[in-house]
Amino acid sequence: MSVYRTPSGKSWRAFLKYRGHRDSRTFDRKQDALQWLTEQRAEIDRGSWLDPARARIPVGDLFDLWLDSRDVQGSTRRNDRNVWTAYVKPKFGRLALGDVTVTMVREWVSRLRTKKGPAAPRTKRDALRVLRNVLDYAVEDGRIVKNPAAGIRVAGTKGTPGQALSMGELRTFVAALSESERDVALVLGLAGLRWSELAALDERDVVRVGPRMFLMVRRRRVLDEEGRRVTLPGTKRGSEVSRPVPVVPELVPIIEAHLTGHPMSPLFASRQGSRLDSRNWRREAGWVNASASIGRENLRPHDLRHTAATAWLRLTGDVKAVQALLGHATATMTLDLYSHLLTDSLDRATDLMAQGLAADAEQAEKSKKKDHEHPGTGGAGS
Repeated sequence: MSVYRTPSGKSWRAFLKYRGHRDSRTFDRKQDALQWLTEQRAEIDRGSWLDPARARIPVGDLFDLWLDSRDVQGSTRRNDRNVWTAYVKPKFGRLALGDVTVTMVREWVSRLRTKKGPAAPRTKRDALRVLRNVLDYAVEDGRIVKNPAAGIRVAGTKGTPGQALSMGELRTFVAALSESERDVALVLGLAGLRWSELAALDERDVVRVGPRMFLMVRRRRVLDEEGRRVTLPGTKRGSEVSRPVPVVPELVPIIEAHLTGHPMSPLFASRQGSRLDSRNWRREAGWVNASASIGRENLRPHDLRHTAATAWLRLTGDVKAVQALLGHATATMTLDLYSHLLTDSLDRATDLMAQGLAADAEQAEKSKKKDHEHPGTGGAGS
């Protein structure tokens, strides 16, 4: 490692040689050249030094590697590629990894545009998510030390997760649907399944463990990259992921009524006997009119999942249980989505805590009074 003046005499060059790697940087001031070398030495001493040459590849060279590393398929994969192509690639596709800065990312997000004008907050969030994940992959691959997009957030995208119905609204809504389609809506609203998971259920996925019934979520019905509906293994979290969903007693006879003794048949089938399609099912169920009957014109099937999550959290206050029910990767994710619903649970917990403290204080007072009325008679030899 050394610092020397360039032949022109107008700048300083810092030279680094380490484990066969050679690197040099030119600076206007000797002080800056020395500072750069000091930082490199510190990284080497900490064992966190990275070969700068590995950060000179274009960001675009990592996109396909990152996408292939994800355990996702179908529409999720297609959407990620569309977001990359439309918004991220034009700015960062040919840019070297090491040249991406926090300021650059922040300005790109703030100025992002679509063909119709300034991009909506959700579009910005999706574009930033793809870029951030590609750069995370670069960090994991030892190409850059930190992700310059890690701490950037998009204003206007945080909020409650869709609409959640009260139990009264849910029952009114279900009653307004076509009679033959009510079972599906009630299962969605009480079990918290994603539509893709419910549509992929077979009769073999209904299992009993002792007195309890469970739905084993092992597959999902989704659109592939060509727009065709296919059944894939696993859940939204990946092809190797499955989970048991407990069936509340109200749903047990409903599910039993759909069992025909054919393990490989869909548990919930269309009127034609095929797997359910969300658009066709909503039309046949009278979804629009039923939504209007409770004043929720923009209600989606996914909102019934939010309804189940809300009910389970409010009635149990058990975040870990709701995490398992929904199939979230972490309890933190569940809290991020539904923390605003825990007020009732905290109120109940506070009341129970107050009752417990009052009972302890009362018991302590009784013990103190008893000791006062019956003092000990200790003496020599006692």
